[in-house]
Amino acid sequence: MGSGDGDGIPPVGGGDHQNDNITSVSVHQELSEMKSTMNELMGNMTNMLQMMQSQSRDISKLTQANETMQGEINRLAQKCHSIETSILDNHTTNSTMTSLLRTTCNRIEEKQKYHDVMLQNQQWKYSAPRPSDDYWSTLDGDEDDIAEDFLEQIKKSTEEMRYGTGNGEIEINAGLLYNEEFLPHWKEFANALKQYHYHLKQSPDIVSSLELFNMDLSDEVVDLLSKALESTHFQKFDLRNNTFGQKGIHFTLKHLKSNRNLEDLCLEDNPINNMDDINKLCKIVRSHPSIKILNLNRCKGTYVNGYEMLTRIMTAGKNKLKLIDLSNNDINTEGRTYISDFLAKSTILESLLLEGNELNNQDAIGIAKALKQNTVLSFLDLTGNNNITKIGWEALRETEFDDTSLNSLSNSNHMCNIKYPPDDSDDIIEMNGDRSFTKAFDPYFVRQKKIYSVLSSRNRENSNVEHFEDIHVKLLPTMLHSIHKYSNYHEGEGICQVRGHVQPLSIVYEICRNWEESIAVFEALSS
Repeated sequence: MGSGDGDGIPPVGGGDHQNDNITSVSVHQELSEMKSTMNELMGNMTNMLQMMQSQSRDISKLTQANETMQGEINRLAQKCHSIETSILDNHTTNSTMTSLLRTTCNRIEEKQKYHDVMLQNQQWKYSAPRPSDDYWSTLDGDEDDIAEDFLEQIKKSTEEMRYGTGNGEIEINAGLLYNEEFLPHWKEFANALKQYHYHLKQSPDIVSSLELFNMDLSDEVVDLLSKALESTHFQKFDLRNNTFGQKGIHFTLKHLKSNRNLEDLCLEDNPINNMDDINKLCKIVRSHPSIKILNLNRCKGTYVNGYEMLTRIMTAGKNKLKLIDLSNNDINTEGRTYISDFLAKSTILESLLLEGNELNNQDAIGIAKALKQNTVLSFLDLTGNNNITKIGWEALRETEFDDTSLNSLSNSNHMCNIKYPPDDSDDIIEMNGDRSFTKAFDPYFVRQKKIYSVLSSRNRENSNVEHFEDIHVKLLPTMLHSIHKYSNYHEGEGICQVRGHVQPLSIVYEICRNWEESIAVFEALSS
């Protein structure tokens, strides 16, 4: 029995020829029915494409989509023919054939729906009316500009969704109080949002996001958005600083639960007023397949305990969240060690933002100890915790840059970029930096930079030799080679050497000139 064709159709083992013939007849009948359905779909799609081409000759993107669609139709038709040939040759089972054909039919139907929507939208025009003169008469000059900006943004976003243009990022940012005269615009937006999922499904490579900032959203608008988002799922959902109350929180939790594609959720500046909602959020996060980023900056409401909020959120996301922002939530540990215990064992979390809380020196020292074990966390923000004084910051600094010896420096944390207070930044340049910007902040390069920094500072003091007195002279060539190697920490991204670092030849000269062991070797060779 030969193998399947190029579509990966599995072969069937031997069996009773009579049963095989009966199965082939049955399968062939089902195939004929499905082919008839597919041919009808293809015919409809071909007619639709011809209509779209005649109506959109000046729309280059849509024309290109038409050509792509025609190629897809041809490819799927060839695949159907290949499946039919394989069935008649008895190279696949009835269930496998049916599955393949149904998948193919579904893909054609989805593309037909998408292009049908795109065709209909070519006839669509934005129809929401401008607010009345009575509305504008209530505004001053600045409010006029804000309202005009909002109208422009919501119209632009609506048109992008209708026409399938843009890059998948839908954003409206306007510090605007809600007025009933804006409701028609929100209805237009919600209707476009509802059918935007066709475009997102056909554009799997884009990173989609819906960002609605700084707005007063009425209950009616929240209901419109909730209904529209039942079908349209973005990867990023940002609702920072919207005064939509508990209804808005419940809407967000409902969407997080249903949107299995969501990776990034921001609720910054939207208070969550009770622990029941925190618990609901944690339950959803714990079972969510995709969520990676959770921003709850300034989200502690009236009846929420900041520390309990932190422990429940971090526990729920311990195996999935890569960034947690719990800044400005009145978090006070009262001597409890959950944060440091969590960081000592964490293998997922990459960024932790705890700015503007009530952490103290004891917390900072505990976190510093945890970072000696943690090799994953790459960013930590504890600024604005006014109870952390110089003692706490020095403990954190020592974790990153312990220059007691070259060995202690080598064993420091080279991964985590700790954000220090602005008035405590004298030698931040020797710290771990931000790896999101440059390869030079890879832990390997960071370690080289720190070691070379210490060699440079000791060279200026003519004191490197005293730290090498216990090194055997046989290691001298290796040590000198290492000095040159560490001086190249900036390679890879064109980053200039840190100002104040001396040239490697100066360090080599100092060591060879002052180290008794090297002098003895020189004298022995000279004689």
